[in-house]
This record gives sequence, C-alpha cells and structure tokens, in this order.
Amino acid sequence: MKRQGPRRDAAASVARRAKRIGTPDAAATRSSIARIESPSAVPTSPALEHVCAQELRETGEAAIADYVRRIFFRLPCPAAEAAPQRAAGPREREKAWESVAVTEAGAVWTAPGAPPAATNNVALDGSAMDGVAIYRERSSGLLQVLHHDILLQFVPTLDLAARRRFLDHHDLLPKYNARLGAAQVVVSPRDPGCRGDALIAFADALNRDPQLVFAAPDFVSQFSRSARRVVADQPSDAQWHLALIGAAEAWTHTRGSHDITIAILDDGVDIDHPELSPNIRRRPVRGDKRDLCGRDFTLGPRAAGHYDPRPKAFDDANNDTLWNDIHGTACAGVAAGTGPRAYGIAPQCRLLPVKIFRALPSAVDPHGEHAMARDSDVAAAIRYAALVAGADILSCAWAGPDRLARALAPAFRDARRDGRGGRGTIVVCAAGNHAQKRVAYPASDDSAIAVGASTDADALARYSNTGPELCVVAPSDGGKRGIFTTDVSLPGRGYNPGDDARGGADGLFCNNFSGTSSSTALVAGLCGLLLSLKPAMTPDDVRAVLTSTAKKIGPASAYKANGHSNRYGHGRIDAAKAVAATQAWVPAAKTPAKKQPAKPRTAPKKT
Repeated sequence: MKRQGPRRDAAASVARRAKRIGTPDAAATRSSIARIESPSAVPTSPALEHVCAQELRETGEAAIADYVRRIFFRLPCPAAEAAPQRAAGPREREKAWESVAVTEAGAVWTAPGAPPAATNNVALDGSAMDGVAIYRERSSGLLQVLHHDILLQFVPTLDLAARRRFLDHHDLLPKYNARLGAAQVVVSPRDPGCRGDALIAFADALNRDPQLVFAAPDFVSQFSRSARRVVADQPSDAQWHLALIGAAEAWTHTRGSHDITIAILDDGVDIDHPELSPNIRRRPVRGDKRDLCGRDFTLGPRAAGHYDPRPKAFDDANNDTLWNDIHGTACAGVAAGTGPRAYGIAPQCRLLPVKIFRALPSAVDPHGEHAMARDSDVAAAIRYAALVAGADILSCAWAGPDRLARALAPAFRDARRDGRGGRGTIVVCAAGNHAQKRVAYPASDDSAIAVGASTDADALARYSNTGPELCVVAPSDGGKRGIFTTDVSLPGRGYNPGDDARGGADGLFCNNFSGTSSSTALVAGLCGLLLSLKPAMTPDDVRAVLTSTAKKIGPASAYKANGHSNRYGHGRIDAAKAVAATQAWVPAAKTPAKKQPAKPRTAPKKT
C-alpha cells in the first residue's frame, strides 16, 4: 500500500505552482495567495466576494446554490440516494435530481412514495459542500459557483507531447476536451485542497503562461435573460415597432434571404410554432445526420435531448413568467417571424435555435429572472453556432458576469474573425435591464454590437443600461406599449397561456415582450436584412451602416462630436435608411500590392 503523506495546504500548494510558472508577477501572486488562509479572507480577485449561507438565505438564493450543487456537480445528498436510482433513463434521472434540489430548497416534492425532505443549511465557504465555493461579482451582482475545474486553451503551435508535459508540470489532471474548442481542455488540480480562492489564484497565475491562450476557472455562472416583467394587459397596437423603424419601406428592397441564418442563443426556440417553423434551418451541419435543427448545450453530446433545441423546462404554477423556457421563442419571432400575425424584421431569414440555458423552477429562483449555465458550455455553443453551423448573426439577448469574459471572449473573437468563411460573424448582445451606467457583458465585448432599449415615444427606456460601449438603441417596451411577438405554442405555456388580453386566446402570441432582449433580437434581424442584400459585408461594415443611419433621439447635447452618446449609442435604428445605405454599399477597393522590381538576370559563371 502506498503511504499517504499529510494533506498539503491549498494556498501553499498553489504558491508553489505559481513559482513554477515563472512569470514576472509570480511573486505578487504568491503574496496574494498567502493572505488567503480562510474562507473569510478577501478573494484573489477584487471583483468577487464570498457569499455565505446566511446571506443566501436572506436573499432567497440558497436554493439556487443547492440546485447547482445537485444538477451541475452531481454531488450526493441523503435525499437523492434513492430517487435517481429508481429513475429508469438519463432524462428521468435528471428530473429526479432536479426534484431533489427543489425539495431541499423547501418546496414540496410530489414524486410518488417520496416524503418531502427538510430544508438543508447550505454551507458555501469553500470548506464545506464538498469544496463548492460561491461568489458574487461586485459589478453585476450575479452569482458564480466554483467546484474544481479550470478551462484552458493551449497555443496552437504547442504539440501534444508539450501539452502533456505542461499538465504534468503543474499537477493538472485532464478531465475532457472542451466541446468544439480548438486545443481547449477542462482540467482539475490533482491536489483536492485546491478549491475556491486557491483555484482562482492558480488559474490567474496559469493565465500568464506563454504556452496558453487563456486559463479561467470553469464557473457555473448566473445569467440574466434581458426581458422584463411587465403588466400583462399592456396594449401593443400590433407591431408598432416595425412601423417606427420603417420596416415596410425596407421590405420593398428585401425581406431577408434563406441564405442568411440568425442564431438564437437562449433557453430554446419552439421549432413547431406555425410562424417560426418555416424559417427554422434544417440540417445545419453538413454530414451530421443527428443535427436536425440546432442543439441543446445544457445537455451533454451523448444525451438524447442534445439535438433537440426546443424549450424543456416549465413551471406549472407560473406559466407566464421567466421561470419557463419561453424567452428564446419570443426573441426568434422579433428577429425572423414569418407572419402574418407576428412578423419579424427579417421574415425570410433562417433561424438556428441554440439552447444554452435551462430555466430554474420557481421554488429555486423565486425572482424568476436568472438562469444558470457552465461557462465552457456557453463558449462551446458560440463556436457551434458561428464556426460549425455557419450562422451569419448571433443574437445574445442575455447578460452574465463581467469575469465571464475570460472564458467567452476567445469564442466571440474566433466567431468574429473566422465565421462566415472569414468575413466574420455578426455578434449582437443586450446591454442589460438594470438602469446602470455600465454595459453588461457580453455586450461590452469588443466583438459585440451592444444594444439598448428605446420606447414607442423614441425615448430611452428607463431600465436600459448605458455606457461608452453602447452602439445603438432599438424599440421595446417602457412607454405605453409592449412588443407583439411569437410565444410558446404548447397549450398553457408561455408569456400568454391563452388569454385575449395577453395576445390571443390561442396562446400562440404575446403582446408584452420587453427589455433589451426584444431590442437585441430586432437589431439581429436588421443585420440579417443587410447581409441578405450584401453578404460580403464584414462586422465592421454592418456596424458602420447601423451607426451612420441611426436616428438621433434625445437632446442633441447628449451626443459627442463623433455622433456617439453614452445614453443612446449612435441613436435609434432606422431600418429604411439602413437598407437604403446597404443598397449603395460597395466593398472598399483593395490596394494592390506593389510589385518588387525584377532582379537583373546574370549569366551563369563558367566553370
């Protein structure tokens, strides 16, 4: 039997690893790690702060923490011992785990033969819960849950043998290759004590190694879907937002092209909806017979539902709230609904559903706004949409923690650089709904077109985030009217479960969609119109057309000399002018390379 030595201190272990990395900042890293000797100490990153169990109970977020522990990390608990074993298949087993998480949050579990379990105290200081640590990002207020994994990407020139030496040198155990990420791998430190703050410090130190493109803790992060809860019976006057931006005039030139695809990265899209189904892109990946119409990245590639991007999570007690997978269907309708009742701005462009979120049950998330997802899975979804399925536009109507940039920025950069055969995929993101003077991530990413919300009166919506990264604003709610769009077609589900006052008794449409979510989908659809006319346009070309044709709303004093405002971006989008400008667009002439003067031939020397 191999003799086991004493367990190494996590902070000291990471300090030794940082020393081996040998970067100029290693000493600073070691000193910061040395200060982290207890869960109450300040974490290595000033952007994050520990969240204790008492705080989570006071904010009503304790159930979310426990849900992540059960569903994402599959950590055992007494109440779960029997339930998953009784379940027959992987989907049933997953439901059982989810039921246990809800039960332990204090809800009643109605599974046959299973008594309700008592609410557990959730210890979240990194020393309990099997090493699970929970943080709150100061800037966004969103939770980030960390277990024991790091996502890293090697530089492309590093061969397999060198990668193995790197992992061995730093005592890293490879777990699996990150999905669709070139040279990306998810690893765990062999030292079981390297958790929480120590794991973050270790990843930060690795991130400075020249053999890596990046390294980041693989958090399960909290995302905010950027639709708001509004009064259900707000009048919509049908689709006033299309009239406001001049859609009818734009449609005299184009209604979109089936050759242009808009990917909806969200909580699922109802591919059976009568006004979405004709535009769903079929078999997006040539040669992959399993991929019929998009993918679900909340499930593993071997799961039966991975190739089904439909909404899956619903809460029986709250059919018209964000506790359901209903957000992506509404966004899809705003971008490319076929009509005749709920037209999208690009009614003849294709839609690619890419599911990246799963709605949380109301007992887990009583506020109903957030969804949880693993950072590496969201990065894989971005690469799938842009680089594998070849989507032309990514519509990202959600916001996450700013620290998420470490894991997602490389994926967005690859999409913008390599998508569309090298012309670049257009990335459109929501600025956020918290009335903050900061644009949320990923809208603040250099690769993104950041979109804020305006109202039916051409005023800034009071909830819309603002900041220097804001590109344009687009109509949504916040005035007297909401947005009329497609809703989940399953009976009794969606924002409108079947009420005339909410959009129709058939429940296929809702009249109260809202937030920077709706604005983002509208801009994504407008980008689809522009590319339908001139597919050779690059992301910079599209941005230039949007900004140069936008209508300046608000006071003139709000705009700088360059035409930009931190409150309104470059103004409210104008589809008619944007399409007209695209009609006249010609690609910039390439400057021919100067020919080098030919060298004079010399006669060969005689030997």
